[in-house]
Amino acid sequence: MIRIRKKVMLYVNFMKIQQEAETIDSAYIDLEAQIMQNIARHLRDWKKPIDTDQWLMQKLAEIGKLNKENIKIIAQMSGISQTAAERMLNEVAEEAVKMTEPGFRYMARQGLIDSVIEADKSKNVKQVMKNLQKQAKDSLNLTNTTMLHKAQEAFKSLVQNTAEEAIKIMNNNTSAIITGAESRQQALRKTIRQFNERGIAGFVDKSGRNWTPEAYVNMCMRTTSGSVANEVQTARCEDMGVNLIQIDSHSGARPKCAKDQGKIFSLDNTSGTTEDLNGRKIKFYPWNSSSYGEPDGILGINCGHHKFPFVPGVNIQRHFPTDDLDANNRLYKQTQVQRALERDVRKQKRECMLYDELGCEEAFKSASVELKIKEKRLKDYVDDHRKLHRRRDREQVVGFDKRISTHAIENNKKYQKELAEKAKNDKIISEIKEAGMRGEINLKPNIPDTKELSFDDTHINGERQHEVTEKEAKEYIENARFSVTKWNGKYTNYFSDDGAAYVDNEKRHIRTAFKKEQYDDATRKAMEVLKRERS
Repeated sequence: MIRIRKKVMLYVNFMKIQQEAETIDSAYIDLEAQIMQNIARHLRDWKKPIDTDQWLMQKLAEIGKLNKENIKIIAQMSGISQTAAERMLNEVAEEAVKMTEPGFRYMARQGLIDSVIEADKSKNVKQVMKNLQKQAKDSLNLTNTTMLHKAQEAFKSLVQNTAEEAIKIMNNNTSAIITGAESRQQALRKTIRQFNERGIAGFVDKSGRNWTPEAYVNMCMRTTSGSVANEVQTARCEDMGVNLIQIDSHSGARPKCAKDQGKIFSLDNTSGTTEDLNGRKIKFYPWNSSSYGEPDGILGINCGHHKFPFVPGVNIQRHFPTDDLDANNRLYKQTQVQRALERDVRKQKRECMLYDELGCEEAFKSASVELKIKEKRLKDYVDDHRKLHRRRDREQVVGFDKRISTHAIENNKKYQKELAEKAKNDKIISEIKEAGMRGEINLKPNIPDTKELSFDDTHINGERQHEVTEKEAKEYIENARFSVTKWNGKYTNYFSDDGAAYVDNEKRHIRTAFKKEQYDDATRKAMEVLKRERS
């Protein structure tokens, strides 16, 4: 940074500019979600009482309509994002120029340079802006075109996979009656999850790897905005004959960037020692000794660093080399984990939105529970690392509105309640088994229609002399506290506070029944467990 005699220091508002870059990223996150919702909207009619083959043909016939709708969605968002990108790049250039100009004027007054070429008249600056604005526009247009094409491919693949899976489900359920709509619902639960996991590509690289719109646009905007700031300042240095530059620094920088940040470099690739405004000796290094030019190097792809002119005797060094590279690299890895967890949260919200759009309540419930798990995982990770901060704006997805959020929260609360109840029941069942009960224990017995059960009076009262009436036996079943299923479901034994009845499920027959006074030790202990745990 330039420090003039009045000791006025000017800072480039890169934080504000970075936030604007993130708004463009967010626009494409939202764009992807809107396109995916639109695709799900075309699948709402999975409940139609028609064969799956017929449903498939109807869906494929909708591709033209889907494309027209997606073009409208993309066009609307494209206008917003391109305007934002142009504004952001202009602001970057203005800030970069604003930061250097007072220093250059001071240098001219001191006779350190001949004269100051105004930035708006600099051919170098104009060429930089022209090239980088075109680059940004081309990147966004490429993303838009790719997303439209990939959305069509995704829809076609989704309906075909759903149809294939639905037919497979029907063929595998020969013993049960299952409709085409039921099989499609089951199939959609699987294929929608896969669809959400893949998303809509925003760019396909030479190796065939699909980039998400967020990742590609983020890379393009960060890189382009950084290039504008850096190249404008390089252009101004060339205009004024300034040879030295300094790199800013921040904690958690990329490993290669961390080795170069905070240093002074010479553009003519010489090395040596210089002085700042206060006469402090500072070492400078050849620019070609840095990681500049490498994709993951200083000022490379997705780099958040910037360079500034450094004039001996005029500037002071405001940024310094990394003291502890190991600590820096640990923080970098932690931030990368946090970003990945944030993406997981957004992706899960999107899955909830898709199931909501489809009207698949059961699938929505499962997705809601998974969302809360992922949000907690993110929260716990940030809480466990003191240098990290929760960025809720990075977790937002347009379309995940208050209605869906409330519905998701309610589902999760219900699930947590069910989970707690299951844990309690598992404990009770374990204690009942420890008491000596054998068989499959059910704390919520499936009570049969006792009117359809016959009663073995001869065996119960004639042979066993249990003195239990048919009415009493059926009341034992209807009021059972728990049941025990044996012999692979052939028999079910029902236990109530007053007595027990054993039912032959195949014959629909009460084989035996007896009063509570005849309970053995295992049954008495089981009833005590139930009384204690449920009181």
